Amino acid sequence: MRICALGDSIFEGYLVGGKSLIYYLSGKGYDIDNYSVNGLTTDELLYTINNLMSYDLYLVHIGLNDFFNGRSLEHVLNNIYKIIKKLKVLGGEIFVISPYPTSFKNLDEAYESFINFSSVNKNIENLDKILKEKAEDFKVISFFDYSKENYIEEDLIDGIHPNINLNKKLSNYVEEKLNGYI
Repeated sequence: MRICALGDSIFEGYLVGGKSLIYYLSGKGYDIDNYSVNGLTTDELLYTINNLMSYDLYLVHIGLNDFFNGRSLEHVLNNIYKIIKKLKVLGGEIFVISPYPTSFKNLDEAYESFINFSSVNKNIENLDKILKEKAEDFKVISFFDYSKENYIEEDLIDGIHPNINLNKKLSNYVEEKLNGYI
């Protein structure tokens, strides 16, 4: 089974030398092409998937950078729905992974000066809720729910990006949620 990972710095493995949850899933023998890029937004992903080949399964983690850049929830949702529509044409199962909330615990002070994290976290919560309500042509894996059930703040390097420990845990969580599909 060929899997395509499309996402931002969380999938890319920013601050952990590329050792993201995707890296750990690949290490378990899954055939995954990781097209994730630090800072990627829904607008950029929507544009870049135009020349994507077909896969059996798509993992999509996107939207966080849009919220950091002040984009609205409506803008992010509309783009995610367009991304899903494009991926459906290619065939395969689509899993949208909703982000976990950011944390103030280890937050890099540089971020605080230009990002309203309370607003970002509210958008993340609403994105998770709406994606779950609208999931028909796609399935949702909720990192938001994972963060509510498991204390992750200590494992966020800069308040946003997971350390190696959390990446391993998230890879196990995703593998569990994909049980029966991979």
